[in-house]
Amino acid sequence: MESDEFRKQVKDALEHLHDTAYLQVHPLLPQITTTATSDRLTRAQKLRGLLKDTLETLRPQAGTPASSPEWRSYLALRYRYVQGMSMAQTESKLGVSLRQLQRELHKGLDALSQLLWDRRMTDAMAVASSIKPVSSELQELESELSQWELARQPSEVKTLVQDTLWMLTPIPEQQALTVQIDLPTHLPPVLIDSTLTRQALFKVIRLIARPSSPVVLRASLRQWHVDLILQGQQTKVPPDAQDWQMAELLIGQQGGALAIQESPAGGQQIVLSLPRANQTRVLMIDDNQAIHRLFERYLAPHQYEVLHAYSGQEALRLAVEARPHLITLDVMLPNMDGWQILRDLTQNPATKNIPVIVCSVLQEPALAFSMGARAYLKKPVERVELATTLAQLYSPASPSSAVPPPAPEGS
Repeated sequence: MESDEFRKQVKDALEHLHDTAYLQVHPLLPQITTTATSDRLTRAQKLRGLLKDTLETLRPQAGTPASSPEWRSYLALRYRYVQGMSMAQTESKLGVSLRQLQRELHKGLDALSQLLWDRRMTDAMAVASSIKPVSSELQELESELSQWELARQPSEVKTLVQDTLWMLTPIPEQQALTVQIDLPTHLPPVLIDSTLTRQALFKVIRLIARPSSPVVLRASLRQWHVDLILQGQQTKVPPDAQDWQMAELLIGQQGGALAIQESPAGGQQIVLSLPRANQTRVLMIDDNQAIHRLFERYLAPHQYEVLHAYSGQEALRLAVEARPHLITLDVMLPNMDGWQILRDLTQNPATKNIPVIVCSVLQEPALAFSMGARAYLKKPVERVELATTLAQLYSPASPSSAVPPPAPEGS
């Protein structure tokens, strides 16, 4: 395929970014990824996600002047295609003429198409080099995690480690494995899905532990993370080892990271970074479980504790009992809609000061603000937009409990 034709396909997909039926059969997806799409992750979702994620790589670095050409091109694409604004709305938002807007869109589309074209060529080279395909077990785990509803809660590191070591005891050949625990007396809790984390830690220990070579497990405290550091006499893990790849998926799903590093004492060590828990709680009110899963993934790198409510009565109860710092609120709810919930929240002395962000497909920002909402996000809500809005509305007083900026992709 020639690059001009490829660019036309990118533009066409952007123009139908929110048309699921159209994207479902769009020819661009197989051009930019060789990764199989699971049954639970539709082609439309996959293509939409790739386009939006690639567009975010065009976002200028922090400190770039707002009036710079880089910002104009990026924002022109974002407003026009991701947020679905008309040309007139985008002109007004950017404060440029129609001709200037057309130039910015053209320039931005060129840059986006080039990034996707480079990805296409890289994938083609990988296929030509016979890169080992993803195993069926790894694909099944990816599929399972795409539907997994994260249950991240503050957890004690010592308890996590003990529960994981207990998993090693039932199998006879694993009973001889020795893990020496050397944890500081006072470690802050980590914000994790304990089920996923135990499975990941179990797989890593099993990879490097040997009956004649005990594994030493230590912990190190950083500003936003607790690092679990594992080192054995022979800490060597093939990067294509299936257990390692699965552990990476399990940890990455919840905002953590897994890496092999050089040890200061010599040799290699495995570092499993887990987000520290803080007391920043977000109550999410929506009757759609898929939206709950999506928002959890959006917020995983930011270490929020997300509480879930699927109905009005449940939401009002949790708002009083859990006293969240922030609330996201859908409007289209059965029995008690979002406007009724917002009214009750703002009239109750116990909850009236909690910032509420209305997230809805309805274009009613004026009504939301008049009823006491502090922000309004139009669905579909983007990851950066959600995280930025939450950070703007709540800033913990103590630096030690502040919500960190997003971790770089792939970290």
